[in-house]
Amino acid sequence: MIGFNGKRIDGILERFINDGSETGAAAVVMKDGRQLYSGCCGLADAEAGTPFTADTVCRAFSCSKVVTSTAVMQLLERGDILLDNRLEWYFPEYAGACTVKNGRRIPAERPVTVRDLLNMTSGIAYPGDGREGGQEISALWGELDKSCREGGDMTAAEFARRAGRCALVFEPSSEWSYGSSADILGGLVEVITGKSYSDYLRENIFDPLGMDDTGFCCPPEKRSRFAVLYDGAGRSRKPLEWVNLCIYDHDSEPAFMSGGAGIFTTANDLAKLGAALSNGEYNGTRVLGRKTIEFMRQNALTPEQRRTFDWDSCRGFGYANLVRILEEPNKAGLLASKGSFGWDGWTGTFILNDPDEKLSTVLFLQRAGAGTTDLARTVVNAVYSQLP
Repeated sequence: MIGFNGKRIDGILERFINDGSETGAAAVVMKDGRQLYSGCCGLADAEAGTPFTADTVCRAFSCSKVVTSTAVMQLLERGDILLDNRLEWYFPEYAGACTVKNGRRIPAERPVTVRDLLNMTSGIAYPGDGREGGQEISALWGELDKSCREGGDMTAAEFARRAGRCALVFEPSSEWSYGSSADILGGLVEVITGKSYSDYLRENIFDPLGMDDTGFCCPPEKRSRFAVLYDGAGRSRKPLEWVNLCIYDHDSEPAFMSGGAGIFTTANDLAKLGAALSNGEYNGTRVLGRKTIEFMRQNALTPEQRRTFDWDSCRGFGYANLVRILEEPNKAGLLASKGSFGWDGWTGTFILNDPDEKLSTVLFLQRAGAGTTDLARTVVNAVYSQLP
């Protein structure tokens, strides 16, 4: 794009690395389906001195949810699901959905639906949720962790079935709460298509877009490009010594393919999906239709549900289909267009897609607990500030 100054973004990356805020980072910007900018700074492995690049393999964590949302939207397009379909139609275990109050199991007043999963209004918690009833799903995640560590055979579909026997932490659709819904959706894709979640994604998203470095593991031939995940940055930095959400550094595909957090990818690869979602296609390939993308970027939370949609990183945003949707740029502090949508990952991965400008911004780093970083926000603003 005429007048776009990539050195401005280079300088931002360098500043955040040099002041010790981050160890290494890469940014890729796509405009009109083509790469507008790619830059990187810092280290993927500080001990070995390995540079961080746009082809560094990273743990996407919750940026995986953007992929899962795309997969479920494909099923919607093909007529395989409707959003108000009951989850119990695919997993009979959810027919007995219940909450817990004062130690007693109480039947849920309404069923869990596909819509509830996409909007994080299902009541299916993440591990560690301290609300009454949350102990059951936490125990299941513990069993899943053991299966992942020991090479067990619990798949996404099996996890979804067993989660159906666990109590919900609130009545379905009564509030928004971040939880295991995307992992249940991965299992739903397996049941509907009869394929492993990995095979479905590879055939319908990764291979068509040329996302050759994306999957549920980092194989031996790519280990030289695999980033270290750090706890902290600067002088306090140290390699992370514990595992979150059962995402181990697998060198071959695990049985459980986490739709919420399990994808390994690169900034260059995720930018290809970003191009397809913002421009409508990438290299002549569409993964979703125009009206589907338009649907994907519309808030679906009711005023009551939005009472609990109160994270700092979600100020100025609505939510639907596993992504946040920018509604009030001033409140969010972003120069991006209304309707821009995306998400971030626990390790600092970030994507924002803007169909109005046909623009997608991807920012990758590997720092535990990072989420949406000041670096990501700063890069987004630097990109938008240069649009004609």
